[in-house]
Amino acid sequence: MNTAILAAEQPDTAWALPSWALLLLVVGGIALLLLLVIKVKLHAFVALLVVSIVVGIAAGLEPAAIPEVLQSGMGDTLGEIATIVALGAMLGRVMQESGAAGVLSNRLLDAFGERKAPLAVGLTALIFGIPVFFDVGFIIMLPLIYAVAQRSGRSVISIALPAVGGLAIMHAVLPPHPGPVAAAGLLGGNLGWIAIMGLICGLPAWFFGAYLFGTRIGDRLNVPVPSQLIGEAQEKSGQATQDDTHGSGKTGGAGVGTAVQAPPSLKVTVTVILLPVLLIMLNTFAGVVFPEGAVRSTLEFIGAPVVALTVAALLSFWVLGLRGGFSMERIEKAASASLGPVALVLLVTGAGGIFGAVLEATGAGQALAGALSGTALPAVVLAFLIATALRVALGSKTVAIVTTAPIVAPLIQESGMSQPEIALVVIAIAAGGTVLSHVNDSGFWLFNRYMDIDIRTTLKSWTLMETFMGGIAFAIAAVLSGVLSLT
Repeated sequence: MNTAILAAEQPDTAWALPSWALLLLVVGGIALLLLLVIKVKLHAFVALLVVSIVVGIAAGLEPAAIPEVLQSGMGDTLGEIATIVALGAMLGRVMQESGAAGVLSNRLLDAFGERKAPLAVGLTALIFGIPVFFDVGFIIMLPLIYAVAQRSGRSVISIALPAVGGLAIMHAVLPPHPGPVAAAGLLGGNLGWIAIMGLICGLPAWFFGAYLFGTRIGDRLNVPVPSQLIGEAQEKSGQATQDDTHGSGKTGGAGVGTAVQAPPSLKVTVTVILLPVLLIMLNTFAGVVFPEGAVRSTLEFIGAPVVALTVAALLSFWVLGLRGGFSMERIEKAASASLGPVALVLLVTGAGGIFGAVLEATGAGQALAGALSGTALPAVVLAFLIATALRVALGSKTVAIVTTAPIVAPLIQESGMSQPEIALVVIAIAAGGTVLSHVNDSGFWLFNRYMDIDIRTTLKSWTLMETFMGGIAFAIAAVLSGVLSLT
């Protein structure tokens, strides 16, 4: 999918605005969006709809044509994204219930020992964070974070930052999470290349920004385990890792430290988590390695994101669910429950596509591309700066990403970027959506609440970690983009 979201014919306009007026309209639209979300407290989905309609009318679109633009933007954006995000959510839910996180963490703790406990917990979060959304992963990892901090006698911050940093960076840069998937759809990017660049930029960002910084600042802050929250964390973890099993005859699901009937092996756990990413990468390189023919076509089919995630979800139902002693009814309930949190994310993502469709239909996108291309800054830098501004103003990482992508999309089209370069722009947007988390971000308050620390300490730990990770990921993306532009 690319940024030509509209049908072949553009809607008629009642009047034509000059480029400078269209640019002012875009700026005004973003300002209105910020006002509605921050001051009026309007939901981001509704706010994006209102702004899209206002911008369309002000730019001269015929009122009767605007509903068609809105429908086209929503439908074309979510055509593939909805399926990918939904399948990823199902995969993550079954991973939670199966005890996979406990298997990973116990094996890594045994391998690294208590002295390297932050590294073991962080690696667990990195792997577990591939299919699991940040908020859910945070709750699932809490009992492990508390238990390891108690056992090692270290500050809970030094254990928590590598873990939550791993979840946060995977959520930002790696499919099937909604931010990178939405940006890929809006910019016409290949998910395989985005996964590759996400790992190249994201893993060093986690190592330096979350692990090294996290352990150092955590030991310096020396925050004890909040004993009064341990019971609450275990209860919430149990709720997050199991569905209503009434009538199934099964005990609860499997979060960290929660027993299951037959926990999966480490080999099975890692295979299920990494399979969709590897298949998507296979699709990316099939056209490079193999000539046209049956082998190439088969690999491209298997590695198509929708097919890859369908295979991974079915595999998880079998090896983690049925072989773990769960009934099909239990698995079906888990899959259904996973779609609840996804709905709001998909609506916001689709609304971002609507905004992009309006910019395209009014000509504002082309005007903005012309203005941006006239600056001395490359697209990867502009994307990062715009996403950073929206992240600071709106708080939500996903909203910042899906709002930035349609703004820079016309510039990407005009510059004729290759797929690796587009992937790096996506990573730059994700990096901008990661930095400077503060009091308008739900992740900020999750960390503040469950570490039982004040706002000042949260800013010195969580906010700085997020900023370091986003800054490092962007720096790597910018350097790689510069190298690719010279080749």
